[in-house]
Amino acid sequence: MSKSIEPLCEFPIIDAHVHLDSRIQGGAALAARKLNDFMVGAGVTRAVVLHLESQPWQVEEVADAIAGCDRLVGFVNIHPHAPDCAKRLRHAIETLGFIGLKLHPRLQHFDLEEERSRNLVSLAGEMGVAVIVDAFPDGDWLAMGFSPLVFARMAQKCQKTRIILAHFGGHHCIDFMMIAKRIPNLYLDFSYSLLYYYDSPTVQSLLYCFRSMKYERIFFGSDYPDRPVADVLDASRAIFTECGILPTDQRKLFYENARKFFQWTDI
Repeated sequence: MSKSIEPLCEFPIIDAHVHLDSRIQGGAALAARKLNDFMVGAGVTRAVVLHLESQPWQVEEVADAIAGCDRLVGFVNIHPHAPDCAKRLRHAIETLGFIGLKLHPRLQHFDLEEERSRNLVSLAGEMGVAVIVDAFPDGDWLAMGFSPLVFARMAQKCQKTRIILAHFGGHHCIDFMMIAKRIPNLYLDFSYSLLYYYDSPTVQSLLYCFRSMKYERIFFGSDYPDRPVADVLDASRAIFTECGILPTDQRKLFYENARKFFQWTDI
């Protein structure tokens, strides 16, 4: 997995799943500038920064930091139990410049099937913005009853909202693929999972899912700062090349699917 290959130059790269590194001293602005520099160095044209309420910055500070970097756009993290969650979402999108909503039920401990959760997801759809939902089945969430059916029912009840299931459901990837085939407003990113499960049968399952979905509605994400962006790109591309994924299909995963999803005509 450490094998390094020449940078891709045939098409741009879009990283659909990153975070600011809160370990960087100097505030969100410095963290964003460093991330932007990493994107330049890795050849990434645009990256979607997922704000987290657990990080030590006010949402306005994160918005300003992202706005100051030419390769970054942001999704705002809002807890659906907050009494003013709808107002905060409108403010984040209409005033602060965020382009989507991030939900993290695993870390923020809420039920996606609760009415408050569905209402916020539906509101995002009414506003014309997408929602990305953490869907990685770590041990804690499995112990709490993690189920692909929860994500399916949420998407079915919020059909006007385009929903990205982050991390492709981990080792539940085949279930998530089967669900996405029947629910057209569901999309998937393979951030973290492809490398987390390296050298396990789950990687072959993920690759099977990519093929079965004809490499559509699937996005690359590095999940920075979990690993350096360039390292994730190199390792992911090495896996794809070794298993024979054609350059035209790699283009979909690394660039074309996300460009179409976000309707970015400038890259």
